[in-house]
Amino acid sequence: GGKSPAIICEDADIDNAVAQMQVGLFLNQGQCCVASSRIYVHEKVYDEFVEKTVAETKKRKIGDPFTEVDQGPQQNKRQFDKILGYLEKGKSAGAKVLNGGNRVGDKGYYVESTIFGDVDDKMEIATDEIFG
Repeated sequence: GGKSPAIICEDADIDNAVAQMQVGLFLNQGQCCVASSRIYVHEKVYDEFVEKTVAETKKRKIGDPFTEVDQGPQQNKRQFDKILGYLEKGKSAGAKVLNGGNRVGDKGYYVESTIFGDVDDKMEIATDEIFG
């Protein structure tokens, strides 16, 4: 599993594509072997897709999964630390953080819903299964 790509074509219904990718990527905090963690977008609709994706991602509530939130914690400390490490790898490699990229609070294993742009296919965040 892992690194399941999604392709957004130039004739896609962008609002629907954004909604589907919110589920495809963030379901179960991204801890899913079929998470759409790579999204290839046709250049003609790239800006619109990214703008709308970032706007929707900013609305996501993160917190206690037994309350009204969109995203709970990562499974355990090991996975949490792995994810934070990959976020740093992405930043260090030159990927642009469009949303998130950090821990949430100082208790629990919460990570912001993160969107990277300008990702090269050879970066570790594009090739490795992060699972979160």
